[in-house]
Amino acid sequence: MKKTVMATAMVVLLFGVSLDGGDCPAENKIEKMSTTMASFVAVSPLDFSQINSAGASMKKDGTKLYVCLSNMPGLTIGQLANDFVLPIKKKDEFIAQIVFSMDKLNKIKEGDYSPTAGYGKPFWVFAEVKVHKGEKGAVVSLGIREGSARIIKITEDRVCGTFDLRSKTGSNLKSEIKGTFNLKYEIARW
Repeated sequence: MKKTVMATAMVVLLFGVSLDGGDCPAENKIEKMSTTMASFVAVSPLDFSQINSAGASMKKDGTKLYVCLSNMPGLTIGQLANDFVLPIKKKDEFIAQIVFSMDKLNKIKEGDYSPTAGYGKPFWVFAEVKVHKGEKGAVVSLGIREGSARIIKITEDRVCGTFDLRSKTGSNLKSEIKGTFNLKYEIARW
């Protein structure tokens, strides 16, 4: 028993704690991401095979959750979620951000979120990517109009889920982002 407890403690120290059970994905992953937006095309192709920094930030009132995944190592959630000072310095770096949103009366909870719910409505989701563009970088909206994102499980400090979002013009794919997350979130000061 003592050896099992010590082995479990070592795994937690080395790899962090993730949400288990149910349908929680085991890792933070971007399976695919693309868009026809010029700022994104200018830095393409980007390598999504490794997520080196990931985190989430919950708005202080609990109505918005920012899930951030990046190929850049060592970034804090404050750096990942900041839209004003982007830490991106090279063409091959990115920060993908999936934003889950409720209305002003409801807090983020487990369930399916849709881009068709609309701004300010419950269970709304949108996606953007931060890329190297000029001196300060650029935040590129993926203009998501269909698909869904799901918060599978949320606790007092962890969240897991999936996202599969896209935008089309007629039958032509304009933008897409698909992946999974299982990470710790922090409560923002605002």
